[in-house]
Amino acid sequence: MSLDGLLDKLRHWVRPWVAGTEPVEIHRALLEDVEAQIVAAGGGRRVFPFDRVEVKLLAGSVEERSRLEGIAAAGWDLEREVKERLAARGARFPEGLTVAVLVTEEAGPEFGGRRYALAFRRVAAEDAEPPARAGRPGLHLAVLKGKAAQDAYDLAADRVFLGRLEEVLDPAGRVKRRNDVAFLEEGEIEQTVSREHARIAWDAESRAFWLRDEGSASGTLLFRAGRSIEVSRHDRRGVRLESGDEIYLGRAALKVSIGGADRRAPGPGTPGVESAREEDDAPL
Repeated sequence: MSLDGLLDKLRHWVRPWVAGTEPVEIHRALLEDVEAQIVAAGGGRRVFPFDRVEVKLLAGSVEERSRLEGIAAAGWDLEREVKERLAARGARFPEGLTVAVLVTEEAGPEFGGRRYALAFRRVAAEDAEPPARAGRPGLHLAVLKGKAAQDAYDLAADRVFLGRLEEVLDPAGRVKRRNDVAFLEEGEIEQTVSREHARIAWDAESRAFWLRDEGSASGTLLFRAGRSIEVSRHDRRGVRLESGDEIYLGRAALKVSIGGADRRAPGPGTPGVESAREEDDAPL
């Protein structure tokens, strides 16, 4: 059994309700996962940095969907419960914090084998883009090899995480990372993508996106203009991205488009054996 499999078994043993199907188990797991998002802000202060929590519940049938909708509306008061839970843990949270619940019968990779999925947003920050980001080019990634949660991504965040699964959990079953570009769990190509494979960061000083490997098992490569560029796990700087680059996460691949460049990409090339080091220098 793989290490990931052993960790999953340990998680289910420590917190069996995470994979539960009963509303009481789902309810408990939801509140614990929200609490796991509390961060230490220094000086003994604790903060919940999001102003919107989006909850998706997975129903196995039309009848179960109706039942879950009724329970969520009349049996639970998640917005109040979340605020009370955060306050009990001494965590500050935005005054306008909201919790939205959606029940669906469509199973997606965001559920990760569970009956619920959570997303955390900063709506106020999305609505009011800071001046420092004015002029930042858009970043578009299209999937060339492997299957991901989406075929293409338009990304606005200054930090973009790449890996397998949308949520990465620690041994206790708490969310430790969310991948913005998430490859699926099953499939030969997809298994070569580590759960915490790589990240892309926007650097305002150099006005460029930089790709860094985060200790992946299969490695990260860029394919550019007929040559491969190794993205070393030991290089904290990373490699500067250019439009037209192909990012290889193991055997999975993504096509890069920056700043509205032509997105009509040819099929992926095959990385060569030669490895070249990028000369540009900027920290992530």
